[in-house]
Amino acid sequence: MLWRISPPGGGPDSFLFGTMHVRDMRAFHWLELAQEHLEKCDVFATEFDFGEIEPEALQEALRLPEGRTLDNLLTRGAWKNLDRYAQKKLGAPAEAFRHQHPMSVSTALTAAFLMEEAPQSLDETLWSHAKQLGKTTTGVESFAEQLLTLRSIPLEQHLKSLTWLLKNHNRQKRRLKKMMAWYVAGDLQPLYRAAKKDAKGMRKVLIYRRNKLMVQRFMEISGQQTLFCAVGAGHLPGEKGMLSLLRKKGYGVKAVVLVESC
Repeated sequence: MLWRISPPGGGPDSFLFGTMHVRDMRAFHWLELAQEHLEKCDVFATEFDFGEIEPEALQEALRLPEGRTLDNLLTRGAWKNLDRYAQKKLGAPAEAFRHQHPMSVSTALTAAFLMEEAPQSLDETLWSHAKQLGKTTTGVESFAEQLLTLRSIPLEQHLKSLTWLLKNHNRQKRRLKKMMAWYVAGDLQPLYRAAKKDAKGMRKVLIYRRNKLMVQRFMEISGQQTLFCAVGAGHLPGEKGMLSLLRKKGYGVKAVVLVESC
């Protein structure tokens, strides 16, 4: 999950880390190794700097447009499923999510399948550690760019994803268990295949286009200062992944194995 990135013209190394946006302690298997190498770098970057979050803009983005409600957008069966799972997993009826964007509901339900043992997600924990060390923090995307990505995906596509989740509740739970096991094992390829499957119909927007942008920002920042960059693990592998794109730009790319921290 951790990769040493060496600039093509020589100079100090930077690091690229595949993270998970979860509070499940199983994902923290890589935390000590990540912190050890983060401490060597001048700058820490997540997908976007958590210090940039604009609560009002985020709240607006995670609500449906005026006059639209989930109970009218979902089929009757999907709405009933939402009510059942929301009460069981989130402790609230579907009515509480009536005005929420379907992506927001999908995220909440998916998170409920995993344990929430840590006070912050893995990437937020690393960001807080970097702040405590006095590191410069930034993002390889901006908060505004992430909101733009969300808005560029048709509402119908988000509804389709939520409907699938509600129909395949137990199947998704099993998938997440497998994904967590792959993450702990450092097995990127099945994680990448799962990410592509989840992003079906949205891969260009959610994965490929963002990979190019994040690599460009990675190069710009690491060209000036040593960088530790933490992004979702699904962005690392594949022909269009960040590791491949960096190799094509002439960077040395080498895995950092867990035993290095011992």
